[in-house]
Amino acid sequence: MLFFQTTLDSVQMGLCFAVLALGVYISYSILDFPDLSVDGTFPLGGVVSTALMLRFGFHPALALLSAFAASALAGAVTGFLHVKCKISKLLSGIIVMTGLLSVTLALTRLLTDNGNTTTIFSYRSRGLVGIFNQSFIASADSSLRDYIRIAILLAVVIVIKIIIDLFMKTRLGYMLRATGDNESTVIAGGRDAGIYKIIGLALANGLAGTSGALYSQLYMQYDNNSGSGKVVLALASVIIGTAVFSGIPKVKNTTAVIMGAVVYSLCLNYLSLADTSGIYLKLLNAVLFAIILIFNDKISRFFSGRRSKTPKKAMQKEAGGNAQTD
Repeated sequence: MLFFQTTLDSVQMGLCFAVLALGVYISYSILDFPDLSVDGTFPLGGVVSTALMLRFGFHPALALLSAFAASALAGAVTGFLHVKCKISKLLSGIIVMTGLLSVTLALTRLLTDNGNTTTIFSYRSRGLVGIFNQSFIASADSSLRDYIRIAILLAVVIVIKIIIDLFMKTRLGYMLRATGDNESTVIAGGRDAGIYKIIGLALANGLAGTSGALYSQLYMQYDNNSGSGKVVLALASVIIGTAVFSGIPKVKNTTAVIMGAVVYSLCLNYLSLADTSGIYLKLLNAVLFAIILIFNDKISRFFSGRRSKTPKKAMQKEAGGNAQTD
């Protein structure tokens, strides 16, 4: 029973972190920018979302959009420091991450509860989606509530994934990819590669803030230290997803990253069962991430090799059948 409940909790947490992983995928894989500011924009999104809902009674969905906007602005600052102020990539992210610690701490003063505790997981809705209203969730048992939360999270993640896929097919999306692949080519074409870096980092950190807002709404709490280690978690999700799932036919990289986030979350939560005190959880997290990095290429070659052998076997069987027919 404990193992099953841990699995349900892991899937919920993994879907929350999938949005964060999509943001890091944009900065790390597409722009080739090791952005550490996500450790600051994740809690920023959480505190903005929580403050707007609790203090001012904002609609939870509007609170999510506000968290995206605030975190995107912080990401744009990271890009500005690197592009315009010529500060290195790592230091730009560290500066913004450090500054956001004070910003989020100051915003926690707005966390005065006015009695509004509704989130996207408990909001009273109308019409066709009334099945997810607050009274229904409150009357359901704990396992059913977990399934409802997973369904809502999955819907949100799918919508974000589709938007990212469509965005990457636009001219701006192509320019972001070109900037990450070969910046000199963009400059030779008369374009300002720095602007695309700023836009990409704003988008990536906006997604990180949205992930933080989802996390805060899911657990109905805010922790100013919730961003600690999130860049490691997101990178591990991206690496697992691209190494294991990206080579599967018709599976896009964004889908692979989402699946990688869920798998990594499952691994972390199963490790927590072995360390009930939580003392060595960070150490186990670091060891797991190190193992992923060490065996990344081998895992990628293993799965790509298996996928390449499958079509060959199918062709051999088909050729053998044709020979017997002849």
